Amino acid sequence: MSEEILKALMELFALIVKQDGGMIADERNYVSGFLNKQLSKESVNEFLALFDELAGPVREKDNDKKTSPPSVKDSVKILSICKKINRTLNQEQKVVVLVRLYELVNADRRFTLQRMNIINTVAEVFRITPDELVATEQFVKAFHPSQVNNPSILVLSPDNERCETCNKVLTGYQNIYIFFLRVASVDLYFLKYISEDQLYLNGLPISSGQVYTFAKGGSVKSAQGHAIYYSDISSNFLSDIIIHKLSFVVENLSYNFVEGHPAINDISFSVEEGKLMGIMGASGSGKTTLLNLLSGIFKPSGGSVRINGLDVIRNSAELEGVLGYVPQDDLLIEDLTVFENLYYAACQCFNNKNKQEISALVDHTLANLGLLEKRDFKVGTPLNKVISGGQRKRLNIALELIREPSVLFLDEPTSGLSSRDSENLMDLLRDLTLKGKLVITVIHQPSSEIFKMFDKIAILDQDGFMAYFGNPVDAVIYFKTLDAQINASQGECPSCGNVNTETIFNIIETRVVDEFGKYTDKRKVRPSEWAETFRKKHPLTSVSEIREPPHKNLQRPGLWKQYLIYFVRDIRSKLANNQYVGLTLLEAPVLGFILSYIIRYIVDPESNVYIFSENENIPIYIFMSLIVALFLGLTISAEEIFRDRKILKREHFLNLSRTSYLTAKITIMILISAIQSTLFLIIANPILGIRGMFFHYWLALFTTAFSANMIGLNISAALNSAITIYIVIPLSIIPMMVLSGAMFPFDKLNRQIGSVEKVPVIAELMPTRWTYEALMVSQFKDNRYSRVKYTREGDTYYSLQKKISEADFNKVYRIPELKKALNAALEEYRKKSEQSAAYGKNKTSHEFNNLQLIRNELIKVSRTYNLPPFGYMSYLTSYEFNPVVADSVYSYLTKLDDHFSKISITASDVKDRFYILNDKNLDRMRDDYYNYKLEEIVTKYYERNKILLHENSLIQNTDPVYLDPQKRGFLGFRTHFFAPAKYIFGIKTDTYTFNILLVLLTTILWYLILYYDLLSKLVSFVEKFKFRRELFKKIKFNFNIFVLIILIV
Repeated sequence: MSEEILKALMELFALIVKQDGGMIADERNYVSGFLNKQLSKESVNEFLALFDELAGPVREKDNDKKTSPPSVKDSVKILSICKKINRTLNQEQKVVVLVRLYELVNADRRFTLQRMNIINTVAEVFRITPDELVATEQFVKAFHPSQVNNPSILVLSPDNERCETCNKVLTGYQNIYIFFLRVASVDLYFLKYISEDQLYLNGLPISSGQVYTFAKGGSVKSAQGHAIYYSDISSNFLSDIIIHKLSFVVENLSYNFVEGHPAINDISFSVEEGKLMGIMGASGSGKTTLLNLLSGIFKPSGGSVRINGLDVIRNSAELEGVLGYVPQDDLLIEDLTVFENLYYAACQCFNNKNKQEISALVDHTLANLGLLEKRDFKVGTPLNKVISGGQRKRLNIALELIREPSVLFLDEPTSGLSSRDSENLMDLLRDLTLKGKLVITVIHQPSSEIFKMFDKIAILDQDGFMAYFGNPVDAVIYFKTLDAQINASQGECPSCGNVNTETIFNIIETRVVDEFGKYTDKRKVRPSEWAETFRKKHPLTSVSEIREPPHKNLQRPGLWKQYLIYFVRDIRSKLANNQYVGLTLLEAPVLGFILSYIIRYIVDPESNVYIFSENENIPIYIFMSLIVALFLGLTISAEEIFRDRKILKREHFLNLSRTSYLTAKITIMILISAIQSTLFLIIANPILGIRGMFFHYWLALFTTAFSANMIGLNISAALNSAITIYIVIPLSIIPMMVLSGAMFPFDKLNRQIGSVEKVPVIAELMPTRWTYEALMVSQFKDNRYSRVKYTREGDTYYSLQKKISEADFNKVYRIPELKKALNAALEEYRKKSEQSAAYGKNKTSHEFNNLQLIRNELIKVSRTYNLPPFGYMSYLTSYEFNPVVADSVYSYLTKLDDHFSKISITASDVKDRFYILNDKNLDRMRDDYYNYKLEEIVTKYYERNKILLHENSLIQNTDPVYLDPQKRGFLGFRTHFFAPAKYIFGIKTDTYTFNILLVLLTTILWYLILYYDLLSKLVSFVEKFKFRRELFKKIKFNFNIFVLIILIV
């Protein structure tokens, strides 16, 4: 209290005692006692002298003088003093001043009209309500319960006396009346007692008949009776106000970590509505773990947590909306404003309110928390602060507070805050309990004021043993008593009233001293012993659990509305981040420009004319554009879920739809990827002169990016740090680059993974393999030049060239190989015939292989080209083969040769005739739409081995883009690379269409993995083995490499 205010109070006291004949000794004694409580001895004399000067001399009690109302001058002075006090003191302090004025008048019990008029004037200026004024007067004047008749006053009577006006009986107390006054407007409590016996407030003796402030965390007791706690008194006053009853029962709760180490050990306690409970303990004692168990985030290894008889794990559906959780970390969306953060949280809780009602509710909540003036400020990050740390914490609490959960859990809400912000925050939590809420919070190193605010405190020791549960101030007395300290009965400092919480932990963690007087690492009392001692001294009593369902104020929106809320919230958050928007919109066109500008190649060094057909870098561009799409898709999605993880933890208590959340995320990723693909292509394709293929390129890039989005979202959901995520991204990209088919031919890979006839299975898992093939094949056969119609029947350049390729391969490679095999088989037959008459019983494998090859290929040719089959197919065996059969085969092959020669000649003639008539247009169109380097790649022009023998079959190793695959069952869609078509369900489908659809369908699989969080569960499963080193020693395998391989696959 400042010197100025103290002087004003002396003037106010003097003005009161001057009335009705002047000051008497009892009044002066009261003022002297008041000053002695506030000031040092030297200062007391100074202010008492000032009071004496203003009040005048002390008169005798029987010296009655004629009373007169206060003069006008005094009245003006009273108003002036009150206004001065009004500008400085808060409302709680003003109430205390009013009580002291009443006490002053009560010193000689002269409640005259003049004195009461002054007090009424003070009360009016202080904005104290008439009801509270009446209750205060009754409380100060009362010396017996019969003098009290007010709901704001609680009277406790001894158990040996029947008292009709008393509110509660005091068990264990005799000849003592205790009065409690509650001033509801400021939630302030006062007490006084009437008795000849001694009573102790927080361990300090108090005087009968005097009024004392009963602060939060306080307790009052006699020498013999049990303690009466602040929480008991507040509960009595609030019992009529709190409508919804709550019982929170923890019974034999235990929890073990993955490796089996105990985290929480056999904890039991109970607490009810309207209480503020704290969880304290040294670092690593299990405070946050206990909070996660109480809130149902962790499943206990043993025991249970029940709310109104409902288990938080087994009955979680019935407790939706009952629990609220505020973790230690920020839950705010940094790029949204204060209002928007709270608005979207409210939208998820109140489906029964419209936008205007929700906005009004949000503004009301912000006003209550003192955040309304920051309404339109962007929240920012904890490092790049826009609002203060205390305001951030209040806003975090507001996210839960707005839906008013019955039970609110907070993990170290005061961490990182100043002492002032910490106290303001705890005041806010205290106010919640007045509404009947149960607030449970982890607290670390609280100040004395904060410590005393708690109704109950749980103190944890190492390994999760509970060393104490009960009243905070009594905790100090409890441990000091066990430690046999001299002043064990004092819970707080006699002079300042502070509680030293470190005393508790100093006693708990006291170390053994060795013979040299030095502390050892061994503790005097083990954690289990502290827990056992508490259980013996405070045996658990049976609790009458509430059986009615707990109150919930949650009206969850439907799936579609949840989707819209998530979508709009995420979009607004991204649009509010200028750096994110700028980078997202610029990186694709910038990369497109850099890539296309660098590889815009002109063959003729003497010319500046760019010709698309001659640019040898077009295949590289197709590959790199897909890698850019892959990279952009992964980077924009890789942190999306990871960044929301803390928010999702809070929203877990609302049981919101994961489908809505994920669908909103995916929709936004689709939009961003679509925009980036468009921006990339509108810059890059024109620079490289790629015409008429925009949609084909866009869909391929978008499909790649979308697949990367889904992979990125899975990575984001599975990994627990941004660093790990950005390590995994390149590890994911590299296999997709290597196995895309652009860098290395699939038939020239390691034999363990490569394949001669088909794309290797491991490459089939890569989205880039499908989109690269789709774009290369489409660019080759779907460009304008390849689609020019050469005949009325619709033959195009590509279809004619395909006929020529098929005919030439059969004529130049297949038929000569079959004739060679036929001659070899015939030669083998002749040699064996000459050597032995028993030839038929001893055929060579070489002869069998040649005949099997001929048989397989003749069947393949007849089916592929719809030709009459060879008539003597059954004779192509080791037992039936002879020169006559060989002559028939040779004759059939000659007919095939003639057939394919005619096809080739006919197709070539059509091409040549059309070209002669349209040479200039075709040349110009070829330069603009056709690319020679791409043709070399998709036709394997420089491949030396045009045909391969593999498993008694001839494999075409040239012109794969002209080679249709064979039907291989209902789902046999695997083919050679650059195949022009695929078969699925027996239907021939264009490669571009099939590949794009297949990649899009695989995103459904990625979505299911994401929805069920399978990758995250796999990572968690693998990490469990970290605690079983013996297993990895046996197989001699490095754990970290194992995790990386799992993630990449």
